[in-house]
Amino acid sequence: MMIMSAADSTFFTLNEVATVVWQAADGQTPLSDIVASKICPEFEVDSGQAGRDVEQFVDELSQHGILLVSERPIPNSPASPPEAQ
Repeated sequence: MMIMSAADSTFFTLNEVATVVWQAADGQTPLSDIVASKICPEFEVDSGQAGRDVEQFVDELSQHGILLVSERPIPNSPASPPEAQ
């Protein structure tokens, strides 16, 4: 998978692990849950190392404005249910 930063036209070619992270980044699921439920079981890696690697990847994408990092779920993200009226 390839993604591009609209801000600076930087291309990123994602490996299998990065692709799983990218696809799971829904604005609602904590990064630690993505690592524990998707990365570790699928790729049989140590959770500590996987967590550090994924955080580094997410930080790099964040610096290019490709991913928004938040301590809380992001309102109105694609995975968020619509507000009750």
